Amino acid sequence: MKFKPAVLAIAAFIATSIACGAHAQTTVAEWDFNGVYDASAGGYQGTTKHDLSQNGASIAFLSGTTNLTTQFVTSTGSSDDITNGKALNTATYAAQGTQSGVYGVQFGVDTTGYENIVFSFDQRNSATASAWTELLYTVDGENWLDAATFQMTKQGSFVNGLSFDFSSILGVANNESFAVRLVSIFAPGTTSYAGTTSTYGTGGTIRYDMVSFFGTEIVAEVPVPAVPEPGSLALMLAGLGAVGLMARRRRAE
Repeated sequence: MKFKPAVLAIAAFIATSIACGAHAQTTVAEWDFNGVYDASAGGYQGTTKHDLSQNGASIAFLSGTTNLTTQFVTSTGSSDDITNGKALNTATYAAQGTQSGVYGVQFGVDTTGYENIVFSFDQRNSATASAWTELLYTVDGENWLDAATFQMTKQGSFVNGLSFDFSSILGVANNESFAVRLVSIFAPGTTSYAGTTSTYGTGGTIRYDMVSFFGTEIVAEVPVPAVPEPGSLALMLAGLGAVGLMARRRRAE
């Protein structure tokens, strides 16, 4: 009995699809800052509570000698599908030449059960906000390490999809203590802040939206059955055919 290559191809495709499906990317946590919708109060009310979390998530605001101030403002221009939603606006940053890396926002995410973590966010600066933002992370909740720096070169509009891939960083996956910080810093190699498109000022604002953590679920590796040899598969198909024939005969009786 000749075995058709198409059957082998279908079997291989099914096996591959099963293996790939187990590693699909999942949103581990997300903040869209929209909150509840209240038409009588003008629409979305804004919130710092995450709108999605697999295990648990938290947010905190980081301040120095003065308190960082926050409010909810329009998210127009961000990647949020809700076009009339809210974004988190931060203001009252450090005085020029002081406290680099102190003021900002912290997001904690329990990544238990997930790996290949990717962090993504949208950011909008005003003209006088610091052009430079540093991304820090911790895997123990105490010690903070530098991951990346982002430079904003335009003001008044969102830059969407800023991201960092933590997949290769030891300790980030499957960790209830993982957290990141986005903090305002001096221009690299200097001891002063550089404004986004104008002279730096403490009244400059930084707006965040669609803060997201993605990952893939950690699953036990299940061996994918080998595609049967043509002869073996032919025997199996023949056996199935015989079973079907017997069933039809019984129904006929």
